[in-house]
Parts: sequence; structure tokens; C-alpha cells
Amino acid sequence: MKKIMVTIYLVTGTIYAAYSQNTNYGTGTLSIGTNNSFFGYYAGNDATASSYANSFFGAYSGRYNTSGYQNSFFGTGSGRGTTTGSANTAIGEGAFYYNTTGSQNVAIGMRALYNNNANQNTAVGAGALSYNTTGSTNSALGFTALYANTTGTSNTAIGASALWNNSSGAQNTALGREALLKNETGYYNTAAGFQSLYYNTASRNTGMGYQTLFNTTTGHSNTASGYRALYENTTGYYNVAVGSNALALNVSGTFNAATGYYALNENTTGSHNSASGFRALDNNTTGGHNTALGSHSLNYLTTGNYNTALGYNSGPLLVDLENTTAVGYNAVPTASNQVRLGNAAVTSIGGQVSWTTFSDGRFKKDIKADVAGLEFIKHLRPVSYVVDKSEVNKFLHVSDSSNSQTETRNVPVRQTGFIAQEVETLIKKSGYVFYGVDAPKNESDHYGIRYAEFVVPLVKAVQELSTKLEEQQQANEEQQKQIQLLLAQLDSKNGSNNVNGSNNVNGNTNAFLIQNHPNPFSSETEIQMNLPDNVTNATIMIYTLEGKQIKTIQVKDRGDVSVKISGNELSAGMYLYALIANGVVVDTKRMVLTRE
Repeated sequence: MKKIMVTIYLVTGTIYAAYSQNTNYGTGTLSIGTNNSFFGYYAGNDATASSYANSFFGAYSGRYNTSGYQNSFFGTGSGRGTTTGSANTAIGEGAFYYNTTGSQNVAIGMRALYNNNANQNTAVGAGALSYNTTGSTNSALGFTALYANTTGTSNTAIGASALWNNSSGAQNTALGREALLKNETGYYNTAAGFQSLYYNTASRNTGMGYQTLFNTTTGHSNTASGYRALYENTTGYYNVAVGSNALALNVSGTFNAATGYYALNENTTGSHNSASGFRALDNNTTGGHNTALGSHSLNYLTTGNYNTALGYNSGPLLVDLENTTAVGYNAVPTASNQVRLGNAAVTSIGGQVSWTTFSDGRFKKDIKADVAGLEFIKHLRPVSYVVDKSEVNKFLHVSDSSNSQTETRNVPVRQTGFIAQEVETLIKKSGYVFYGVDAPKNESDHYGIRYAEFVVPLVKAVQELSTKLEEQQQANEEQQKQIQLLLAQLDSKNGSNNVNGSNNVNGNTNAFLIQNHPNPFSSETEIQMNLPDNVTNATIMIYTLEGKQIKTIQVKDRGDVSVKISGNELSAGMYLYALIANGVVVDTKRMVLTRE
């Protein structure tokens, strides 16, 4: 039999009792259970024999606790409604006030966990988790942190009014004053910084920094890090902003990624943009599908789409361009659908293999053989020139000072090529089909030449020349036959016996004729020959291809001798010349006279 000791005291009409290591002090306190300590008016008043290891300090603290154990309540009304809840700690007036069965909770601060009836919550600060009812495993540190939470679970709020309005949202983390303040039902959000994700009601957002994602309401799956990153975002989703004011003005734009101070700062509704670098895509507002990598890259773009820039200050200077690509420092496209590599200071662009141009017959329609050839090529004017890079930069609105160090190291290079305007004039005048001139698309664009396109008319010109040469060869063969007949007639008239081109003079001389040099010629050519001493008379005869004799030159010297013929003595064309020694045709050759 258990021994019971009861001591009864009468003080101003109130009964005080001590029971099994209990300590009681205050009107209405009862000595029931084991190892309980009750201090205050009606503290632990409903305790039963099954309650133990409770400590209640303050009027009405633990007032309705019956079988709860290992609770510690300090403050007027703290843990007042707890009945069977155990292992709770409440410090502060009204802390844990309405809890009945919730266990393993910690509430420190006036009315912290005031309405709680759940488990494993921690609230530190006046009003922290004040309206929580069934939400469990929440942690709130700060004045009114998680104040309105009711059923939300696994939330962490550190900072005054952090997650203040959260009701059923779960697994959110807020660090900083008023972080995630308006969130009600959103979940999986993380906010670190003053007023980060302030108006958020959506889910899966992450904000780190002062007022990051401040205005976001229904936009979800955003990540912002940096002062006011994604500040104005409301409904935009799947955005990433890293850097002070990155994507700060974005409202409904989606799938954007901005890394760097003021990157994509003014973007509002533009989507699928990527910007990395100081003020990259800074002025873009509604443009989409743009990619900028490098400080100030695509900085002037506002509404353009599908543009790509890689390099400091790269990208078009016009706001409405589409589908441009700029690679390199100060690379500036000047019209839509352009690709630009490098700036005016670049002196070499190359690789291990030649440039490949799309050419697949499966996709080529309306094929015509109307390519310009020799007639086009011979009217081109090849020139040499030096590019005025300062004027180029001025035209492109690129600062010369930014290029000064580079340009001082580059000695002006004389280049060869064509003048685009001259080629364009030739095309318009002749009506040739030719794609080699890149004409300006707007007042800020410049002329260009596609030199690879000249291969086609050059091939056509070579083909035309080849055809002419073949025709000329055929004509020459016909003329050669005529010449042979003429020579035979000449030999017959001179009474000689020159058969099949033999070089016998009087049957035993060795005179011979050498091909003129140069051949073809334009100003002067030299005909060399050898005349033995037994040659008494030697003559060079010049004929047209039709057999008409047009010039006769007497050769008086002997041995290795030569005669010269000036180009201004004859008209341009092909001629035959023959050496006649002692009245015999020694040999016949052809020469060609051209005009410069």
C-alpha cells in the first residue's frame, strides 16, 4: 500500500496541498500528479494523477492541463488550454493559450503559438505563430513571425513579421523582416532579406536580398539574388536573377536568366532572354529570345527578338533589330539577320578549314543558268585601299577612345578588293544576277562585299574563255592547213624542196628559227634565229592568218641573230612569221599581239 502524506493549510479561505513532490502556490492550484510545480492563480488547476514533471508559473498557466506532462509554462495564461499536450514550453503572457493536445512545442513571447493545437512548433517573439492551429514543425523567430499561420507545416520564419500572413503554405523559409509577409498558401518558397517575396502567394520561389521578388504574387519557380532583383515581378515564372536590380522591372516575363548588376533591368514582358554581365540587356523591355554575354552586351536593345551578343559592348545599336549575332568586343550588327565578328581593329579572322556555305540541291528550286561571266568580270575595277577605322567607328557610333590602344598598335594595312557601290552600279546597269553586294538595309547600315560570290561568275568566265579557246583552236587548225598550202605554194615558186617542214637550205645548211619572246606581247617582242655563214640571203616574213603578207625584214647578220618587232607596228591579233634563207622556208611560227 502506497503511503500518502497530506498537509492542509488554510490561508484566507484557500486550500493549499502538497502531493508526491509537487510544489503549489496560488489560489486554485492543486497538488495532483508527480513532480509538478504550480505557481499562480489557478495554475494547473485541473491536473490529474497522470500529470507529472510540469512547471506552471503565472495566473491561469496550465489551467486546464489534466494528463499532460513535461510542460513548462511561464506567464499569465500561458498554456492555459492545454489538456493532454506534453513536452511543451511556453514563456510569455498568453503564450500557447488555446493549445489542448499539441506536444513538443516551444512558445516564447506574448501570445506566441496563442491558438496552437499542433506539434513540434517553435515560436520566439510576441505574436509568433499566434494563429497556428494544426500546422506542425514550424519555426518562427521574431515579432509576429508566422503570425497568421493556421495549418501550414514545416515553415521557418526568422525576422519581425516574416511569413506574417501565411495560413496553409508549407515548407517555406523566410529570413528577414517582413520576408514572405503576404504569403498565404504558397509552398517551397525561400526568402532571405528585408521584405523579400513580400507579396508572394505562389510557390517554389527563392529570393535572397533586400526586396527581392518584392511584388511577386502568382509567379512561381523564380530565383532572385541581389538588391531588388526581380523587384516588380508579379506573374512571371521560371526566371533567374542574380545581381543588384537584375530583372528588377520584370512583371510577367518568363524563362529569363539575368546575371550581373542591372542585367535585364528594364525587362517587363520579354521572355526567354539570357543576360550575363554588367548591364547586359539593360534596356530590353518586351524583346524575347535574346542572349547577351558580356558587360554592356545588347545594352541598347529594347524590343528586338532572337539576338545574340558575346563580348563587351557587343550587339546592335538600333532597338528594333531581329536575329542578329555579334561576337567580340564592339561587334556591331547594323541590320536584322546579320552576323558580325569583331570590330574595326580586327586584322585576321580564320580557322583550320574554309568557310562552308549551305548548298544542297534538294532544296534549290527554279534553277536557271543565267549567271554573268566574262562580260561581268571584265567590267569590274580591282583597287587597293586603306580602311579609315576612325570613320568606321564614328559611323557605327563606337567610341574611338575605347579602341585607341588597339588601333595604335595596328599600322594601316593596304588591302585589295572592289568598291561595293561600283559593283552595285554595274549589276543595276547590266541586269546581271549577282548576290555579291550586301547593300545597306537602313540608314545606319553600311555596304559590304561577299567575295566568295565572285567565284561563280569567275567560273562562268573561265568556261566562256575555254569555249572561245576551243573555237580558236579549231580555227587555228583550219588556218594551219591553209598556211601549209600557202607554204607549199611558196616553196614551189622558189623552186625548193622543203618537205614536211625540213630545215635544209641548199640541202646541207642548218639554219633554224626560235619562238619569239615574249609571246603573247603588247609592246615589243624578239625573234631569234641561227644563220650559218653559207646563207647568202635571209628574210623574216610576217603574214596574217589569212595568208596576207604584211611585213618583210631583211636579216644581214649571221650566226645567232635576232630581230625585234614593236607592238605599235601591227594591230592586235595572231600572226604567222617565217624565216626564208636562200629562198627556202626554214620554219614558220605563230605570235600573238595584245593590247594593255
